[in-house]
Amino acid sequence: MRVTTNMIQAQILDSLTANQSRLFETQRQISTAKAVRTSSDDPTRYDRASRFKSLLMRNDQYIVNIEDGLGWLNTAGAALGSMHQLMQQINDEGLRSRNDINAAARAQAASSIESLLEQLVTLGNTDYSGKFVFGGTITQGADPFSFDGVTVSFNGNSKDISRKVGENTIMAINVTGDTFLTALAATVDLRDALLADDDTAIDAAIGAIASGMDDILTASSIEGSASRRLELTKDNLQVASINLKSYISQAEDVDLSEAILRFNSQELGLRAALESSSRIQRISILDFIR
Repeated sequence: MRVTTNMIQAQILDSLTANQSRLFETQRQISTAKAVRTSSDDPTRYDRASRFKSLLMRNDQYIVNIEDGLGWLNTAGAALGSMHQLMQQINDEGLRSRNDINAAARAQAASSIESLLEQLVTLGNTDYSGKFVFGGTITQGADPFSFDGVTVSFNGNSKDISRKVGENTIMAINVTGDTFLTALAATVDLRDALLADDDTAIDAAIGAIASGMDDILTASSIEGSASRRLELTKDNLQVASINLKSYISQAEDVDLSEAILRFNSQELGLRAALESSSRIQRISILDFIR
């Protein structure tokens, strides 16, 4: 087979191009610290990294759901805490008024209790990110609680609002207002009993106030329990996410020490190839014809 100059030059060029391509790829791995970017780099490692990334994205979404749920529950918890304090003030006012036989003083106490009741209604209409936290699934529109001066009405429902916080875990993130409606109704009854100067009705209302305070504590307990479960779930997911990131790194990242050694070797090989190619192309049969 006759070897022509063009054939030699083409083979030299192909060899140099291949060497440069390998050197460039190694340099890219060093600069990006990634050995695997596409499935063609390493199908097995790429598939493994893709699966871990999918799990990580799912975990991240669960954490977002949990943080939203915690914001919702914490807002409700703060409102319930304030409600209980107001109910304690209402209870104390009722007890003082029960021992005061002055009708005018009782009427003044009734006015104070009505003012506290209006604050309770405002707390019952607490919202988180523009959505009512105590209205059940009716989160927008009319306020969950309304007070027309005669009665307190609950305009929401008792349905749960849930968030998916795990592959097989869905949790309710709300406390519905009907769980403590009794407390508000009892406050109205106490106000009316004081205005009527009716000892029997006052005693009954004070008893209902105590029951209503228990209802608020129960709602707070539900909120606290849900918050703790969400926090624990979030902690577990965050640990899982850290592990998944480590697995992704193991699947994708390059061994820098090995890559640098490989780069040096490839660079040396390319330099040698360039030098030898230069020498070969300078050789001519004319150099040997005298």
